[in-house]
Amino acid sequence: MKRADLDTVLTHDGREWVVRADGIEARGTDWGELDESLRRALAGSGRYAPGSRVRVFMGFDFETLPRWLRQYHYHYFNRWVEIRV
Repeated sequence: MKRADLDTVLTHDGREWVVRADGIEARGTDWGELDESLRRALAGSGRYAPGSRVRVFMGFDFETLPRWLRQYHYHYFNRWVEIRV
């Protein structure tokens, strides 16, 4: 499997999904909105050429969950996406 071009931390603030990494932040109430926000953030960062594809790993920050819940299927919260900038 190809490695990620960008590793991010994924959280939920009670209203929106939030992705952060290296000064980039994206927010959305659902996955589609989050992905579009991430696309705009990547394009605006100047790090990626227009039209390039960026493979992003979103690793959920389990410290935001209650301890008793962390044991259940932690991998379900991790996400891979490929964004065309």
